[in-house]
Amino acid sequence: MSTRTPRRSDDRSQDTRASGTPPGKFQYRLIEDVEDLHPYRPGGYLPLQVGGSLADGRYQLVGKLGHGGYSTIWLARDCHAARYVAAKVLTADASSHSHEVRVLRSLGSAVSRPGKEVLPPLLDEFWVAGCNGRHRCVVTPPARMSLFDAKEASVSGVFRPRVAQSMVAQLIRGVAFLHGLGFVHGDLHLGNILVQFPRSIDSISPSELYERYGDPESEDVVRLDGHPLAEGGVPPRVFWAGWYGVRCEDLPLGEAAITLSDFGESFAPCETVRTASKTLPLLQPPRRDSPTSRFPSPSMFGVWCVVFGRFSGNGRCLRRDGGREGGADGDAARDVGVSAGGDDRLCSLGG
Repeated sequence: MSTRTPRRSDDRSQDTRASGTPPGKFQYRLIEDVEDLHPYRPGGYLPLQVGGSLADGRYQLVGKLGHGGYSTIWLARDCHAARYVAAKVLTADASSHSHEVRVLRSLGSAVSRPGKEVLPPLLDEFWVAGCNGRHRCVVTPPARMSLFDAKEASVSGVFRPRVAQSMVAQLIRGVAFLHGLGFVHGDLHLGNILVQFPRSIDSISPSELYERYGDPESEDVVRLDGHPLAEGGVPPRVFWAGWYGVRCEDLPLGEAAITLSDFGESFAPCETVRTASKTLPLLQPPRRDSPTSRFPSPSMFGVWCVVFGRFSGNGRCLRRDGGREGGADGDAARDVGVSAGGDDRLCSLGG
């Protein structure tokens, strides 16, 4: 999932270049850090706006949390339960074959044990009919940022050791719980490990939310040929994801509860044989023998990449004397700060 770190006032794109478009398609003024506009077509995204609603008015859209190649994710206020939720709206094409709901239902019905708290509960699931088709909507608790966001917002890009220790322990428990049910995540990386909102968030109104985190920001969609937008299909405005997080070095231990997200690539190895990985190329586990060989567990390889940061070569911890520890596989424990002491030091997580 792509989200947005804090945006400076002069960062808004007024670029007159065209966004990449297939031949014969309309071209639009480029708007950075939002979903591609061309999938707003039959089979693609559902056009939504902050201030709109889903499920006959139950979920009021108050902000945007992010987007992916097959979905947009919105922060919504559940008017029935008086709480905030994340509403993930899949493209019409992806809605018919997504395995995410099946995985989330299995997680929710499983017996509670350590690690279950790291997996998101399925709060609601329904279909929405729109101008681009029928879209599945998946409702889960919201998250304030991903670990990738927290690092991108920071100059140092490092977490405090005890915070890093806590998140690594939660991650391992969560993946172990998932594997215990016979599933693997399939796309585990820093962008899909989220930091939960503090519980107090549900007690504030949308207007108070905006006072605390800023109003939703958007940009008009403009065709480069000067013609007006066609009815339906493409929204008149697109919204940037709001920033509800903090820099990684400012994340306190008491707010370091994480949750795994985006189970669109999850599968059960006992039922499905996969010989290819759809995760980021740098995070794909190596093949064993031939192109038809099964991949090693992508979830375990993803855990290894996140914990040790080997894909970027920066999974290291600052020692108390200011030097760097770790780097060698034999010192892997120190790479995630498990041997570091004191909250006044910082630790890298995931490079």
